[in-house]
Amino acid sequence: MAEEKFLTLNIRKLLVKKQNWRRSEVAVFLVKKFLKRHLKTDKIKISQKLNELIWKRGIKRPKTKIKVKAVKEGEEYKVDVAS
Repeated sequence: MAEEKFLTLNIRKLLVKKQNWRRSEVAVFLVKKFLKRHLKTDKIKISQKLNELIWKRGIKRPKTKIKVKAVKEGEEYKVDVAS
């Protein structure tokens, strides 16, 4: 059976310091950085649903607290929105 981990990512404090017009793209970068640190791997794939959740409110106001589910498949983790 594949290994599953549930994580809650709070990136609000890090996004406040970024420019308004770049916050969503920086949020995607920060999610990957956070997951690399906690899952201890560089091979991470973010699902389309998670990407759309971050970008849902536009480039200036991304979602700042995200619950994700990481499933290990082989050597890589596939990250999706926790439901």
